[in-house]
Amino acid sequence: MQIGVIIATVLVFWILTIVLSLRIVNLVQLEGYRVVNSRKMKSIKRKLWGSAVCISLCNAIFSFISVSIGSFYVQLVVQGLYLIVLLVSLADERDKCTHQPLVYTARAKRLIAVYSFVTALFLATVSIAGSVIKINSVRLSFIFIPIVFALLPYIVALSIAINKPLERHIANKFIKKCKLQLENRKNMIKIGITGSFAKTTVKNILTTILNQEYKAYCAPSNYNTPLGVCRAVNQLPQDCEIFVAEMGARNKGDIAELCDIVKPAYGIITGVGSQHLATFKSKENIYATKKELSDYVEKGSGGVMVFNADNEYVKRMFEESVASERIAVSSEEYASNLKDCEEIKASEIKCDSEGLKFVLHIGDEKRACVCKLIGRHNLNNILLCVAMARKLGLNIVQIANGIGELTPVEHRLQTIELPTGITIIDDSYNSNEEGAKLALETLKLFKGRKIVATQGLVEMGAGQEKANFELGESIASVADVAILIGINKENIRLGMLSEGYCDKNIYTVSHLDDAKNIFSAMLKKGDVLLLQNDLPDNY
Repeated sequence: MQIGVIIATVLVFWILTIVLSLRIVNLVQLEGYRVVNSRKMKSIKRKLWGSAVCISLCNAIFSFISVSIGSFYVQLVVQGLYLIVLLVSLADERDKCTHQPLVYTARAKRLIAVYSFVTALFLATVSIAGSVIKINSVRLSFIFIPIVFALLPYIVALSIAINKPLERHIANKFIKKCKLQLENRKNMIKIGITGSFAKTTVKNILTTILNQEYKAYCAPSNYNTPLGVCRAVNQLPQDCEIFVAEMGARNKGDIAELCDIVKPAYGIITGVGSQHLATFKSKENIYATKKELSDYVEKGSGGVMVFNADNEYVKRMFEESVASERIAVSSEEYASNLKDCEEIKASEIKCDSEGLKFVLHIGDEKRACVCKLIGRHNLNNILLCVAMARKLGLNIVQIANGIGELTPVEHRLQTIELPTGITIIDDSYNSNEEGAKLALETLKLFKGRKIVATQGLVEMGAGQEKANFELGESIASVADVAILIGINKENIRLGMLSEGYCDKNIYTVSHLDDAKNIFSAMLKKGDVLLLQNDLPDNY
């Protein structure tokens, strides 16, 4: 009978390990199946280890002090209490991912399958090991079971490592298929866009302008990884003439890998900043990685590279480039080239909360342009695309018409007017220094009480505290009220106070949900709320 009870108990706990592990799998999925010791992961580990150690000690103590006949059932009662603890944990919303729930992709299902098998082995092993230990002539079959729960994050990490060769093999199959698809479209123009910021914005601007002459297509959302690009290529329309690929990176060699897949003959580099400094280790490594696009285009014949020379690192990249045609776009030298190049510039610039108005000059031609993109920095993004569009044969009328069709990209300085008269500037996707400063500059364009809600900057390595302190200094010069959220809140607050900002106008909270409660109580007609850096649950 006892053996049957043990098997049933182990089975129940095995099912619970699978259910509990889904939260951990969700967290690693948000990081591209990398294990990150994030705030939420630390919270899960603390709870699992704390409850596991307490229950294991209780098992041993109660078994030691109880009579031999009853000690097995005492253990069973203790396990029942532990079961209640785990069920309560499942009901705790604080450990769940509120931003993006687990997506049951094929890869996630494979990880869960391997994880379930590994957990079953662990539970079987600890049950057998517990049966060897006796107190009062009673086997402690359950004593080590709680330890398995404490090891859940590590078992997930082990399962990821076990799956790695298989996932690499599957990824290579998709990449090989993608390369073949692109090679079969010999006449299709391929353009790569990379940079530490503004990649998605520039990608959408360029595609909109190019669609005035060509059938252009860009990857949706921020599909900027090898598998993301493969997914975008699978969705290419049959009549696509230009494919615009966004290229992201976290480590050296990532852009080179993407170039090997897409094989772009044209490229745009938007800027080099401090994003992902935690993985790159230095700005020079970021520079070298972004330059991989320029290096690839230079190897081809007839390629064109467009550089944002307002960024000091990209300007240096332009100067070092040996591409057959290279264009530097900046607010001072709007276009320059090793060969003859028309001057591209803007004049009579008006930038307000409604968008941008300017006169576009291409050589001796000029055209009035109006678009709904807010923020003067977007003028530079537009001019990068104008230079590329001109190289691809579009005339000034087509380019101006394309500019007129531009709309803000979702979650990137997207203006939302609520029926209550409150304006929201949704810049929640961006989480880099450059983007944060530009968002604050944009906020200045609006009338009314200005409120900033931010979670600060992440993946900055050793410079994260300093970067958030400086972000606080910048917020102090713009915001009437600041709501600081999460792990960076104290550094941002100290930066604001260093500028003489009133501490009474600073609210600090741990979670975004707490900030939403403040929004409900505080916001009123005429207010402008900047939502900055809506970070995933890992932070």
